[in-house]
Amino acid sequence: MGGRDAASLPSVSVCFPCFNEEATIADVLLEAHELLAASDLDYEILVCDDCSTDRTGTIIAQVRKRIPELRVLTHPVNQGIFRTFEDLYAAAAKDYVFLNSTDRQWDTRLVFEMLPLTKDHDVIITSRTNKPYGPLRAVVSWGFNVLPRVLFGTATYDAGSVKLTKREIIERFPARVEHALLRGGAPDPRRPRRLPHHELPGRGGGAQARSHARREPARDGALPGRRGPRLARAPPQ
Repeated sequence: MGGRDAASLPSVSVCFPCFNEEATIADVLLEAHELLAASDLDYEILVCDDCSTDRTGTIIAQVRKRIPELRVLTHPVNQGIFRTFEDLYAAAAKDYVFLNSTDRQWDTRLVFEMLPLTKDHDVIITSRTNKPYGPLRAVVSWGFNVLPRVLFGTATYDAGSVKLTKREIIERFPARVEHALLRGGAPDPRRPRRLPHHELPGRGGGAQARSHARREPARDGALPGRRGPRLARAPPQ
């Protein structure tokens, strides 16, 4: 693990938002459990079902019988991906929060590469070396990265990638944490580092299929009177 013994690494909450992921949810949760249980990390696994309309909820219940310590959050009404993120962040109890997807684009093993970086950074954002998008998705992704530059004069840093965030940062900036992480920026970055990763095509129904929440744009990621987190981030893709 990057030269650091597991016992010296911080504890981690591994979180999975999901919506209509019946094709992948069981494997993702079971693989995460097997990986983490085989390590010496202090960890927990959380999953939030955003009112799936397929068999996702039933499958999670079945997985929980095999992993009794699995923490399950359920939305009775679809809340969108931002609220799902916020609920997972609020429920997480460990030192760092690893937010992953359940469509198998991102391997949970990444957490073992990211945790050693916490010695110098409060937030670690991966950088994809490829994006397996079709033409329409590629255009949407391009627009998502261009608009913040045009409207707010700020760059994005692979906003759709996975992130490892110190829980203290989430508690200090509860209203804007995910906005800052989505655009990949934060004030006062310390020794930015690139963590490249090859992304696999998603195979699930899409936890991000519904996203309705709105965010107030932060000016350069700054929060009045508060010192920002130390950020390890990738350059724009």
